[in-house]
Amino acid sequence: MFLKRASYISVSLLLISTANASVDASAKSMAFTDPDLRANVDASFLSQKIKYDAKVGDVDLVVTLGQQTYPALHELVAKIAKDNGIKIDIQKGSCGSTAKKLLKKSVDIGTYCCPPGKSDRLPGLEFHTIGIAPLLLVTNTVNPVENVSSDDALKIFQGEYVYWSEVPGTESLSSQLTGKTIQPVARMHCKKRPGHWRGLIKDSDSFSPKVQEVGVIPDMIKHVAENKTAIGYETAYMLKVHKEKGELKILNIDGHDPGNLNHLLNGEYPLYRTYNLTTWSNAENKNKLALQLVKDITEYIEKHGNKINFISSSELRLAGWKFKNKELIGQPDGMPVISERQ
Repeated sequence: MFLKRASYISVSLLLISTANASVDASAKSMAFTDPDLRANVDASFLSQKIKYDAKVGDVDLVVTLGQQTYPALHELVAKIAKDNGIKIDIQKGSCGSTAKKLLKKSVDIGTYCCPPGKSDRLPGLEFHTIGIAPLLLVTNTVNPVENVSSDDALKIFQGEYVYWSEVPGTESLSSQLTGKTIQPVARMHCKKRPGHWRGLIKDSDSFSPKVQEVGVIPDMIKHVAENKTAIGYETAYMLKVHKEKGELKILNIDGHDPGNLNHLLNGEYPLYRTYNLTTWSNAENKNKLALQLVKDITEYIEKHGNKINFISSSELRLAGWKFKNKELIGQPDGMPVISERQ
């Protein structure tokens, strides 16, 4: 189930093909927000000190981890705490709950599975990108389709294609697909944040009226695994974490196998999640233990990211992805995203 990546990065990864060079620059706003934006909060916010919730008790750090990052990182964080004799309260949640706790200033480190939106960019908050991972299009294992184009993937989730036999490239499979209605499944998390599923379709209102919406990752996997005509999306690591919910088939996009992480790294594969950790930079809330923990996690991803299908930040920098300080803020020039074709 795990994806394999080459042990080296070729110079060719820095090159974007001529076929992908005609990109509408305005569409890149779908992937990231301007890092200079700031949330509209009271002027006193910056000087407010972190105050843990009473139920947390006596700890040195409070960290939130989401649906994606809790399975990947909670054991590592717990081990770091034990090895260094510090007390860390690890809270499980989502990007939404993380945002609320950061706004409340009740945590030292927040975790996102996507780039920050404007409302996330609180005064004094810094974002540290630890990596990205391909977001896979997945179907039931009996579905004979192996590949879809970017345009056709968009039309499937918008509902323009009603039957699988309408999808170009399925002609030779028509006997198996005739009369089979497509059932798109969507987990519409982080609607106000860029990246993730918004690289496929611009907003939640653009999904097909027939879309089946789920709230959590296990339900996404379960619904697609139980419906022969369904199609959904998730990362490979989550397919492994929740494998008891069912086995799924992974599709290529535009002929590119997401199992080869170099396709994403060099801009050929269009869908991915971006993983960020946050720390406070202002004097009132800056915590050396938090900064060290983020550094330890980042170093772990650099060495072992392949275990959870992450492309590390150092690999992204080498391949031409754009950073401001430690935050990923842009794709390589010429990288296509599905939403650009709308």
